[in-house]
Amino acid sequence: MQLGLRAVLLLFAFVAAPSAIRGQDEPQRKPDPVPSQQYQPKPTGVNPLTGLGMVSSVDYRPLTGDERWKLYYKQNFTSLGAAVAVVIPAGMDHLYKQPPEWGSHNDALGKRLASRFGTAVIQGTTQAAACAALGQDPRYIRSSSSGWLRRAGHAALFSVLTYNNEGKRRFALGTVGSYYASSMATTLWFPGRYTALGDGVRDGNRQIALSALVNEVQEFWPEIRRIFRR
Repeated sequence: MQLGLRAVLLLFAFVAAPSAIRGQDEPQRKPDPVPSQQYQPKPTGVNPLTGLGMVSSVDYRPLTGDERWKLYYKQNFTSLGAAVAVVIPAGMDHLYKQPPEWGSHNDALGKRLASRFGTAVIQGTTQAAACAALGQDPRYIRSSSSGWLRRAGHAALFSVLTYNNEGKRRFALGTVGSYYASSMATTLWFPGRYTALGDGVRDGNRQIALSALVNEVQEFWPEIRRIFRR
């Protein structure tokens, strides 16, 4: 899965590379709008690939209380992205027999699907509640920069940062905390050798690293959509 994301990022680098230098005789014209600024999803829109909400930092507006509820339901229950975020990881777990104690039979796949769904709901619920209490945004905030390298760096940085209700950058305590809460809770139904302070914390660390890669998809989603349409 990581190799696939890296391949996508390499493709983005090619797409976002500057065009050939124009000749001096060519008349000057205004540059086209940055794709990331052109694409303005709904406040409660959910990415069908990642299952996460996102918004642009251009003309940023915080979520209302009603919008927070709608985003919570979409991210966890009622969107295509919510299903993808459970089915694909569960399929990978079944392919690589994780945890191995569950075996490889059909009932084991059901356990892994239920496990991933439970983890996702705990993570999403903890994130939504904590972000609402702290006045933080649970969505990914896309960059307003036009440079692909700056946008890639912004995406990595916002794996641990977010905006508050005043549009100021803050440590994403609600989101980061939800990674550890869900990972530690998962050990409760895993085989006995798994521990919350051992395996749970390590998996929380992996979720932060993975969120940086997922954010790259979120950041360059306008370009991905253009490629699919072509």
